[in-house]
Amino acid sequence: MKNIQYKKALLIIVQYNNLMYEETESTIIVKRKDDSKAELSKEIYAPVDEREVKISALLFEGNVAEMRERGINWEFLLSRSGLSIGSKLVTLQEEQQQTSTTNQVQQQPPEFGVETSSQFTMGEFDGDATALFRFFETENLGKIISRPTVSTVNGVKGRTQVGSDISIKERDFAGNIIDRFYSTGTIIEVTPYIYTEDGIDYVYLKLKVERSSANPGTITTEIRKTTAETSVLLLDGEETAIGGLYVNEETSDRRGVPILKDLPWWVLGLRYIFGYDQKSIATKEIIMLIKADILPSLKDRIADKKGKGVLKEQMKKNAEEMRQYMQESQRDKENKDK
Repeated sequence: MKNIQYKKALLIIVQYNNLMYEETESTIIVKRKDDSKAELSKEIYAPVDEREVKISALLFEGNVAEMRERGINWEFLLSRSGLSIGSKLVTLQEEQQQTSTTNQVQQQPPEFGVETSSQFTMGEFDGDATALFRFFETENLGKIISRPTVSTVNGVKGRTQVGSDISIKERDFAGNIIDRFYSTGTIIEVTPYIYTEDGIDYVYLKLKVERSSANPGTITTEIRKTTAETSVLLLDGEETAIGGLYVNEETSDRRGVPILKDLPWWVLGLRYIFGYDQKSIATKEIIMLIKADILPSLKDRIADKKGKGVLKEQMKKNAEEMRQYMQESQRDKENKDK
């Protein structure tokens, strides 16, 4: 190249070699285009071949006292072959024997079980386990809190919360009163790491589960927490279960003679004679089913975009799950009416 201004020659050379240059006050820096991407942190940049992990969870809250009153003793046998629940659902009443001069009659204890769901695999928890938990709902033994779903990039922490944020007044360094918010409820934090070895895709999942509740007092507010941290290895589409998260909820009820127990204190003190405050503590357990799905990368989505619509497939899947949920709810309502 002859008789060309140096900046124009530099621009031609840079573009020909797929480079870029940066001009400062005293220097001109020539660098690769990928260098700008390397300077970006993983929080704000991900390459097109990066993969995501979709975490699906099912949260069930069971009333421990109600289950004990029914005589239900259920345990989770956590194994890769499946989850055994129904075989432990029997009443705990002792057998009675009646003896007479002619014969002997033996009374068998009544059973309270779900034999159709006595054994099921974790891979199908969307059907059998959800139906089992819904059966507990109809018997007022617990309730399904929610079924959150969160997607996160490989190596990036994802968070989902079912609850509320409470504010507590505090003082800052200058002495001003400020409101500081604290998260309470059921909080799930997951950090997935995708690995491929011997042609097998698997996820190393760092999991933190927290169940907390706020207890306001006269002087300060107490936050009661129950946390569990674990690390598990899951294949693509595999599930795991976490149980044993207990929380105590304290309630206060006014009991006594109707009308008289609710009189003001200045009416001859009758409210203290005909009524009293009863405090009760309900112990509840959180059972959690968690599933990990490895999503395709952006390159794979572009390649499959011409063949099929990923969004349409997901919409059809969600519609089918909603239809099954409505049918199961209708059947449970009909069985309850009977």
